[in-house]
Order: sequence, then C-alpha cells, then structure tokens
Amino acid sequence: MWKKAFVALLSFNLLIVVGLTLWWGSLPKTAIVQRQVNRVASQNHTATVQLAVGEDAVNSYLEYAVSEQKDVQRVLSYARVHFADNWDVQVGIKLADRVIPCDIQMEPTANNGNLALHVTQANMGEIPVPVSALFFVFNRLPWPNWISVDSNQHILNLLFSNRPQEPYGVQVMNYSSTTKLVTLRVSIVPKSLLSN
Repeated sequence: MWKKAFVALLSFNLLIVVGLTLWWGSLPKTAIVQRQVNRVASQNHTATVQLAVGEDAVNSYLEYAVSEQKDVQRVLSYARVHFADNWDVQVGIKLADRVIPCDIQMEPTANNGNLALHVTQANMGEIPVPVSALFFVFNRLPWPNWISVDSNQHILNLLFSNRPQEPYGVQVMNYSSTTKLVTLRVSIVPKSLLSN
C-alpha cells in the first residue's frame, strides 16, 4: 500500500514540476518585452494638457526655473510676476557679480505658442530708466537660445518652440486680462522616449 501512495505522490510532484516548467517557459523574455516597449515608445506618444493658470502658478514655475535650470540661472537671480492689464515683473538680473533689481511693466502677446513681452516701462531699483537703457543691458546678458531680444521694438521674445522639450514642452496659447489667467499647452514626453 505504501508503494502505491509513494508512486501517486511522486506522480503528483512530477505534474507540479512539469506545470511550473511550462508556466515558466511561457513567460516572455526580457529582450522581447524591451523591444515591444521601444516599438511603442518610438510611436512618439506624448501627453498634451491645456490649462489656464494664474500668477501663483507662474511664480512657482519661475522660482523652480531660477533655482533648477542652469540656462536661466546664468541670467536671473529671482523673478516674480503680477498679472493685470499688463504684467508687472520683478526680476534680479545678474550682471558680472552683481544683481540689478528691476521692476518692469510688459504687455504680453501670445503667438504660435511663443510669448512676446513688449516692455513699456522700467525701474532699476527705485530709479526710472529709459526702456532703451534696459535693452542695452538685456543685449549683453547670456540668454538661453530660446530667448531673443528685439531692442528696436523693445520686445523680449520667449520662443518656447525653440526651448528643449525634455521632459516637458510648454506653449503659451493666450493671456486674458479679464480673468488674469495664462492658457498653456503642456506636452509631457514619456520617460521611455527620453532614454532612447
């Protein structure tokens, strides 16, 4: 009797081992899964979100940009914006080893996802300065390649279409002086696309 029980138990154990082996063999290999992920990633799926934000969100972004983005750190020590009919902007411009505090009034215009800021008035410290003098300083700053200065028109162009889109891209759709909100289109690139 124990021989029959032993054979039955051995048969049952062999069935379990064969079943586990078949199950293990049915799992995909790492290389196959990675190829499938890369194929899906190469289809360039980005998530795009459109949202309207107020000055608090913009100021939070400016704080992040000044503290974390090297291309912005070279030019600005701080930046804050207040939305009204025009934008009242407070910036600390780095020039040599000094910071020049500036209060600037700008008229924003969104165009094809980019933002043109027409400077109408400027103060350095508490002293009013001609806008042309401010642009004299702007022309000598090491701006990132996605920011251009038009001294003749007194416009600071933020060319978000030229800004690196990693890990996200930003486009300015419009600004409403009534609601005091900026409408942005943000494109988020999946992490798997960045690693390729």
